[in-house]
Amino acid sequence: MESRINLAREVGRDLWRYKWLLLLAVATVVSAMTVIVVTHGTRQLTSEYNELMAEQDKLDIEWRNLLLEQNTLMEHSRVEALARDKLGMYRPNPGKEKLVMEP
Repeated sequence: MESRINLAREVGRDLWRYKWLLLLAVATVVSAMTVIVVTHGTRQLTSEYNELMAEQDKLDIEWRNLLLEQNTLMEHSRVEALARDKLGMYRPNPGKEKLVMEP
């Protein structure tokens, strides 16, 4: 009469016999999963960094344009102040303005 082999017990014995190999296999899988998670996080941060750098470039361009506009406006007001103070010129009242049309 043949005796039946308990499969669960045999698997348990094999696992116990090769416990170091099992531990190394688990450590390898955990290490691989950690690499995947870290790589994904790094890619997300790199993408976010690139978006922020693009936004910074856009804001720098806008800042330069605003500085140019400010300098332009300051020049006009400086010319107007010089004309008023040194030459005694002034802006006429709207009622005294005359519109000249070319035929």
